[in-house]
Amino acid sequence: MKKSDTAGETKPLYLRLRLAGCIVFYLVFCFISGPVIGADSRGYIEMISAREPVYPILLWIFRSIFGKDIYLWAVVVFQNILMGYAVWFCTEKLWKRYCKSLLSLTGMYAVHAGVAVLCQFAAERGSIYSNNIMTEGITMSCWLIFMALVFDIVEECDHRKLAGALILAAVMTDTRKQMAVAYITLFGAMVIARIGRDKPKQYFKRLAVLTGGIVLSVIVALAGTRLYNYVLRGEFTQNTRDMNLVLTTSLYVSDKSDSVLIEEDAVRELFIRTMDILDESKSNYSYAGKGWSALEEHYEDHFDVITVDTTGPLFVEYAIERGFAQGLDAEQEADRMSGVIVKSLFADNLGTYIKVYLASFLNGIINTVAKRNTLLDIYALAAVIIVAILSVCMLFVKNIPEADKRRACGRGGIYVLIAMCVNTGVAAALIFCQSRYMIYNMALFYMAGIWLLENMIRSTCHPERNKKVKSS
Repeated sequence: MKKSDTAGETKPLYLRLRLAGCIVFYLVFCFISGPVIGADSRGYIEMISAREPVYPILLWIFRSIFGKDIYLWAVVVFQNILMGYAVWFCTEKLWKRYCKSLLSLTGMYAVHAGVAVLCQFAAERGSIYSNNIMTEGITMSCWLIFMALVFDIVEECDHRKLAGALILAAVMTDTRKQMAVAYITLFGAMVIARIGRDKPKQYFKRLAVLTGGIVLSVIVALAGTRLYNYVLRGEFTQNTRDMNLVLTTSLYVSDKSDSVLIEEDAVRELFIRTMDILDESKSNYSYAGKGWSALEEHYEDHFDVITVDTTGPLFVEYAIERGFAQGLDAEQEADRMSGVIVKSLFADNLGTYIKVYLASFLNGIINTVAKRNTLLDIYALAAVIIVAILSVCMLFVKNIPEADKRRACGRGGIYVLIAMCVNTGVAAALIFCQSRYMIYNMALFYMAGIWLLENMIRSTCHPERNKKVKSS
């Protein structure tokens, strides 16, 4: 037996060394950038009502233990250790499941290192996300661990790992609402994974168990946010401004003339004031250039103008102006008025909304694979198509040894593509698809390419297949 064929039977010592190497690699970045404070960081540090509970609580714990002077350093050390562990856990799991060669293992680790180096030295941000005081500091690590569990769950129907994954999903959702994509990804992967492998009764029973688990996990996540607000603010309520992201797109695709669609007088007046400001800053789809790329770029450039600079302060100020108390009362009224605007405008502007959505979705898929650039756009779309074709082709491999493993590797590629599409689809519906939200699946995509390539080569070059081809 070749050495590469036994590579999957790795020794515990080598596993521990690789884990240590991953952790040391990410800890080095702590001393390159140190704690990075972004636009959103202050909201988590101050535990404002618009932020989900897990990350503010994490910061509070570290602040309580280490003090205000050095706790952010302790946070980024923790985040980089977590990232090192997550990369190790995910890579070892997926390599063992789909590959045999040490070359593939090296390639998978190199992919993660490449993503980190690009974020630190090539991206505008100038730092890896595990150095940032923002939710991505932990959610990216949690996502890699979660996805590694997903592969085990859908392939082996392991209920213990399912429980762990659903707990992790609840934690991620209470860290950043966008991470509710975990539930959709898990369910979608299970639907695909068991088709043709389970009898109909068993198939639907498994989906029913999964659905029940997801519902319970969502309830836990919602209750966690409400309990946090009850302890901190005295009200058993969800965090504020959840509607604001959908509101931003609704305003972007609307015109001032749409005010006639809003029946409530006070909300109609707020809408008119808002559209006057957006017209001055040209933050409306009508000011975008021609073509999907120009539309998406204009939308991305003006998203924060609408969300942060305009609706954020204006809606709360308008609520206070109408007699609501400053703080949670005014913020909840701002949310209510946002909901009225979204519901009033959605149907009439659906066509434009879909146009903006599709442009954002395509941008998100490209951003998952590569940085936006004319040549890289073509490369990214081609790469996605190639991975999709390889995944589908692997599903139909037969008549060679280990054909089951080759088909499993095709399903693995499909799971990654599902994760990409779900993450991009949700982000495109709620916010623009910048790299910060798309990078969750970048390493997974290239890892899938590596295991698909190895298995394709092994399938094509297998002696048994070559023997049959010659005899024919």
